[in-house]
Amino acid sequence: MNFLSVILVAAKRLWNNKGLTICSIVGLITAVALISSIPLYTDAANYKVLREELAGEELSGEGQGLQSRPPFAFMYRYIGAWHGAVETGDFDPVDEYITRSVPGIIDLPVETSTRYVKTDNFSLFPASEAEYIGIRQPLGWVNVGFVQDIQEHVHILEGSFPSPATSDAETMDVMISQAFVEETGLQVGERCVIFKRAAEEQEDSRSSQLRVRIAGVWAPKDQQNDFWFYNPQSLDNSFLVPEETFRSHIAPAAENEVYAAIWYIVFNGDKVRTDDVPGLLGRINYATTRVSTLLPNTTLDISPFDALQNYRWTTFVMTILLYVFSIPILLLVLYFISMISGLVVERQRGEISILKSRGAGDFQIIGIYALEGLMIGLVGLAVGLLIGRQLALVMGNTVSFLSFGQRRPLPVMITPRAIRLAALGVAVALLASLTPAMQAARLTIVTYKRERARAMEKPFWQRFFIDFLLLIPAGYGYYVLNTRGTISFLGAGGGGDPFNDPLLFLVPALTIFAVSLLIIRFFPLIMELFAWLTSQMSRAISIVLALRQLARVSRQYIGALLLLILTLSLATFTASMARTLDQSLIDRMYYRYGADYFLSESGESPEGEEDVTPEEAEETDQGWTFVPVSEHLKVPGINAATRVGSYPASTKIGGSSASGTFYGIDRLEFPEVGFFREDFAHNTLGGLMNRLALDRSAILVTPRFLSRYSLDVGDRVEVTVSVWGARKNIRFIIADTIEYFPTYYPEEDNEFLFVGNLDYVFEQMGGVFPYDVWIRTDPEVDPQEISRELRNYDINVVGIRGSREAINKEQSRPERTGVFGILSVGFMAAAILTVLGFLLHSFISFRQRFIEFGVLRAIGLSVGQMIGFLGFEQLLLIASGITAGTGLGVWVSRLFIPFLQVGAEKYADIPPFVVLIAWDDIFKIYMVFGVMLVGAIAGMIWFLLHLRIFEAVKLGEAV
Repeated sequence: MNFLSVILVAAKRLWNNKGLTICSIVGLITAVALISSIPLYTDAANYKVLREELAGEELSGEGQGLQSRPPFAFMYRYIGAWHGAVETGDFDPVDEYITRSVPGIIDLPVETSTRYVKTDNFSLFPASEAEYIGIRQPLGWVNVGFVQDIQEHVHILEGSFPSPATSDAETMDVMISQAFVEETGLQVGERCVIFKRAAEEQEDSRSSQLRVRIAGVWAPKDQQNDFWFYNPQSLDNSFLVPEETFRSHIAPAAENEVYAAIWYIVFNGDKVRTDDVPGLLGRINYATTRVSTLLPNTTLDISPFDALQNYRWTTFVMTILLYVFSIPILLLVLYFISMISGLVVERQRGEISILKSRGAGDFQIIGIYALEGLMIGLVGLAVGLLIGRQLALVMGNTVSFLSFGQRRPLPVMITPRAIRLAALGVAVALLASLTPAMQAARLTIVTYKRERARAMEKPFWQRFFIDFLLLIPAGYGYYVLNTRGTISFLGAGGGGDPFNDPLLFLVPALTIFAVSLLIIRFFPLIMELFAWLTSQMSRAISIVLALRQLARVSRQYIGALLLLILTLSLATFTASMARTLDQSLIDRMYYRYGADYFLSESGESPEGEEDVTPEEAEETDQGWTFVPVSEHLKVPGINAATRVGSYPASTKIGGSSASGTFYGIDRLEFPEVGFFREDFAHNTLGGLMNRLALDRSAILVTPRFLSRYSLDVGDRVEVTVSVWGARKNIRFIIADTIEYFPTYYPEEDNEFLFVGNLDYVFEQMGGVFPYDVWIRTDPEVDPQEISRELRNYDINVVGIRGSREAINKEQSRPERTGVFGILSVGFMAAAILTVLGFLLHSFISFRQRFIEFGVLRAIGLSVGQMIGFLGFEQLLLIASGITAGTGLGVWVSRLFIPFLQVGAEKYADIPPFVVLIAWDDIFKIYMVFGVMLVGAIAGMIWFLLHLRIFEAVKLGEAV
């Protein structure tokens, strides 16, 4: 049989199993899409960061302004002020190399390029005073230079572009800037003399004197154009000439005329990705080394070299991180592919056993399946890469788990690295799909009949107790997390951030997998117990039959049930982890800033009281004056505002002293603005404010303060409050306890928190003192606009910091977006495959039990009883998977999510974590599987209604 015939046989076998073939293709496409989406996302996300980083780089134009750079701008410079001016003959070799060779070596499309060469400074004199040079003061100091192609980027306001001058010309035409005209008053057509005295320290140096004519006045067309290597203002003191004039007229007349040279090339790096970086870095190194050889001390001052190195490393690390985070999802996909392959092989076991009995070898059987897998793999690779690109775009828009927003699309492009990794994924998936074929290839017709009669052998993982063995690393992982709080990964860069420490996710996933296998082991025993109890308590034959079926032939349901449990438990854990981390981020930012926005404002000091009218400010006999806080509410977008004063405080009790921070608040307005969580105090916020209302001198303290100094609620303490240089001992009465207060971070263990009435403190201090203002705003307000509007009410905002901007910044971090993105798209893919796999498993199971159903109908079971039997069987299976998966996911969430509160910041654990179970997302999953159950039962009813009893019975007799 030739190779073409084998291909045709494989294609025909695939066509005869169209449904399973399509499912296999869907599984491979999913695997390829997930695997390729990770490098595509990391390349695009880090490339975006790379461009932003490069675009943000600025270089001073010799002290005359900053000019932002295009991302892939290169600037070679030779500075004569540092290394000495050179002759044109020394300049020409490096100029030729950079101009003609470097673009080809770098091997990127050139968008724009230019060169700038200038002389040292000359003193400028009118032509009529040429004979008084050295006696009179010059009009100014100028240099002479040329800029390649400058005529295309400037307006000639007066006159014309300078004409080239020959070496024997007495006068050369120059072009000056509009700013220089305004400074000196020179006009087009005027003639001047520029003079450079010989250097006294150099004996062979000579003076240079040149005559010039003002031919034109220029101004830039667009100062932001990528052409400008420096801010155009840096050329204000340059007499610009054509390059021909510089070479033919200035070079012979001046000495060491090249005082500074700049080569500026802007490349298009839109298609540069991680695979291209090593070669590009090597080419940049080669070109730079060659340039410095041709003209020593010529340096590459602007280039993406360092940023490219960082881009390569961060992309590599992020790719590994996302792959590690996605391991559970990828294993689920591979398990689906293996399960589908198992169903294919199961349907063809009789055929395989006949082929083996007729002399076919194991490798021939496996070869046929390998060829079928290769054909499916090619389709999966092509389509999966395209879908992977779309998934990378979706990942870029991820805000949280299964939550997406609208961001600027990432520059995603299919790269060779993504293709290689996708091909590797196809190879792994094909190996997984060949495992059932390898097992079936050992069957003969005799062993096949024996196994078909009754599956006697347990799965290999049960025979070797792999489920129990997996509990060991899972338990050790929990022990390490409980002992150390986190597991470092990839060196120091992995600590301090749950999104940089994937082992924080892998340990829970491993625990889920191990416990899921354990549940599968005991599932038959549980069903056997329920079957016995049901038979004792009820005569419902449908229920008893369903329970007996699940107990005695449980191996048929292992694949579908394990897929259900893993999908539900991972989804529950992932959704709860995302919900907890998101809420923790929001809580941390609001705790850091206290409210939507934190305003630092300046008032009038006592010396400036006469400048503020009584209608505009609160006044006291002493102290500062401020515009009433109610004036903030006149600004559109501000819904509430409150004063909060934060001042150093100390107290002495029984000979020992304690320091801390006193927060003065307005008890009526604070609850409408300030961030406060239930666990910040034993009492509610309303209860705390009522305690402050009972007595103006009431104060809230931490329980730790009470226990350390043996105090109790109702005791009086004297606290020294320091406010802008003023200190006062103020008597307070302890009204209640509070553990946390927004913006309060204790520096040391002996620093305490005090919260009281702000007006009472000002009354005791004898005047109003500076305080901050916290405001609650509409969601879409512009903080800068608020700051400008407040100035209209004589409120001077020195600084404004917002929780929302900080939250958005954190949520848009590439690693956070990537982790939640791959978990979201991975879960959606796993859920779809789980539903598909379960329905397919049910359909195949019905077909394989065709004879059994026929016999049950023949012995007297009605269609209704059969529907009840199979319906309850499916309901039990799905309910068991949902119950076990949800319970396992919730347990693992409560067990492991608290370990995710890690951070490099000193106060990463303030405020403390609150584990949230994402029940709303879990109920959405329930709805999906509810629809799956309805679909399975509907298909089962159709199958039973079309069942022909006599065919099943006769087929059973034949078998």
